[in-house]
Amino acid sequence: MQDESRLTEQPSPTEAPSPEDPPSDEFVPETSTADKIFNWLAGLPWWAIILAVVAVAVLYSMFTSAAYQNVIRFLTDDPQRSTDDLFDVVQIVGEPAMIIGHFTGETQDSVESVITELLTEVIDSSLVTRAGFIEKETPATITVQTDSGSVTIPKDRIKRMEPPDAAVGSDVEISYIDRVTVTGTLTERDDDTMTVRTVDEEIQTFATARILNEETSVIACDKNADPDCTDREVVTILREGEIVTGTLTTLSQTGVSLQLPDESTREFRRAEVEYIHVPTLTIALNEAQAEEPVAEGQEVRIGFVDGTDITAALEQLDQLEDIPVPLRYSEGSARVALVSYPDIKAALEATGAGDVAGLVYLDAGSERWAVADWVDANPDAGVVLASEPRECTRHCEITVKMNDDELTGTVTARSADEISIRTVDAEYVVIDRDKILDNRRMEPGVCALNNLRGCNEGIFLTLRVTFLAYGLALAIGLFVGLMRVSNNPVIYAISTLYVEVIRGIPLLVILLYAGFVISPWIRDHTPVELSDEWEAIIGLAFGYGAFIAEIFRAGIQSISRGQMEAARSLGMSYPQAMRHVILPQAVRVVLPPLGNDFIAMLKDSALISVLALPDLLQFGRLYISRTFRAFEGYNTVAILYLLMTLFLSLLVRLIERRSRLPQ
Repeated sequence: MQDESRLTEQPSPTEAPSPEDPPSDEFVPETSTADKIFNWLAGLPWWAIILAVVAVAVLYSMFTSAAYQNVIRFLTDDPQRSTDDLFDVVQIVGEPAMIIGHFTGETQDSVESVITELLTEVIDSSLVTRAGFIEKETPATITVQTDSGSVTIPKDRIKRMEPPDAAVGSDVEISYIDRVTVTGTLTERDDDTMTVRTVDEEIQTFATARILNEETSVIACDKNADPDCTDREVVTILREGEIVTGTLTTLSQTGVSLQLPDESTREFRRAEVEYIHVPTLTIALNEAQAEEPVAEGQEVRIGFVDGTDITAALEQLDQLEDIPVPLRYSEGSARVALVSYPDIKAALEATGAGDVAGLVYLDAGSERWAVADWVDANPDAGVVLASEPRECTRHCEITVKMNDDELTGTVTARSADEISIRTVDAEYVVIDRDKILDNRRMEPGVCALNNLRGCNEGIFLTLRVTFLAYGLALAIGLFVGLMRVSNNPVIYAISTLYVEVIRGIPLLVILLYAGFVISPWIRDHTPVELSDEWEAIIGLAFGYGAFIAEIFRAGIQSISRGQMEAARSLGMSYPQAMRHVILPQAVRVVLPPLGNDFIAMLKDSALISVLALPDLLQFGRLYISRTFRAFEGYNTVAILYLLMTLFLSLLVRLIERRSRLPQ
């Protein structure tokens, strides 16, 4: 009994200890400071910390490096803060005109015109009206013989003809609207007029030290036409050709490309260049010793000209005698002694006399061909060239001298060091908007913050194509997703075929198919002609539509069937139940995967570069091909894509959090 009482008095293992009981050290181990620090460090989001540190370091290097700044400006279409260049336009303007002469006839119907009308107006068949079969209609015209020649006027542009019933050969007076083409940049417009800059202003700024000769003249203005005008002072300057020094990146028969000290790139045409000083290496040999083999330990005396570029290269040597040089074709090394000479003539004469076995000559100035010229002029001196002089082809410093030129214009600014000359004045035309007969072309002008319509390349094209393609893909995916949950076997089979086929083809192949198969077929069989941008949009949308369709199908089927049954029991039709009950709930479910697909499409939009679209990746490749700076170019492309995807990821998470159902 005592044992049983003790058993009943002991607390059950499952019972919590009394608050009055002292805590047991056996169940609450003490945590050390090191463990606390370790647990705190382990709980930190290290992926975010590392990403932030790398991003700060990369962004700092990008914004402090001239090379990165150049590529960023290039990839972002170099947007300006503000611009007056709103649109590039081609306007057809009607100007009143009058002509007097002899009426010689007007356009009459012919067999050809009758056949054309038959095919285009009477026969209702796409077979004969297909593009290219029927020529564009030629308007009816009236021909008038004037003193200066024959003039043909379209009848629809004639406003008045006196006499109205003139016979062939009679004198007529015709008032008509002449068509004038105005091409330029739209800078300002209001309800009544448009101002078009037909000629852009050109200003050249250069150092005053380049002025070789300067003459000033005065051009008198026409006081009769404009009494308030002022005479214009014009200068004519003969200037020395610009001298540019930089690192050689490309040298060809037609041009040269340099990287300047500020890490920008400049290209020159050979026709514009007076001379190019490229470091040139010439190796001359004593003719008698040229073919003699060099044995191990043998001394070889080599001359050089003191003060030339080779001197700087030899400064790294501690001494100029007894220099061990490994033999290329046998074991061991030769002992080289370098001998300096004050000028090229002395060095070459010593080489011919055998005092030295060879001569190394390196120069980037006007005397870089001196050794070859001396050898040609002295064929019996006993000196031969080992090979033709070798010009540096890349990664060396060169000097380019442009041709001297002459320019005439108006001085806009002058200082002790620089002068700015306006060589071409801007010209403007004010058009009465009521007189515009045809708006032939109106394209957005310079990319600027107040003219974002002009931002059509680089990162802007990538974003526009992505948003338009994803919007179209959402429409396709929703439509096909509804077909996938349909009970109609035909609709279900068609949608399933589309999903399975498209998901099994690489997106790159779909884009190529859209650009080089579908688009040409549409152009040849319909009056519609797709631009390169819309080819890319349709290809991306068609490829992603299949994946989005499956997302919508899964979201719709995740909603309980009781929801549809309850909606139908309330008298709703199937479309009404789907629209008001099922889809609103399904959208909350599919938002995360839809956001992920949007981010994936942004990255896959880089594939549109195969269609020669100037998107972010294509612009990066173009920059690299021009500057040969692949590291900075591809780095910037990758970072811009990363920044866009990170921002969109945060946006998707915010939308997901806002649309989440309360728990």
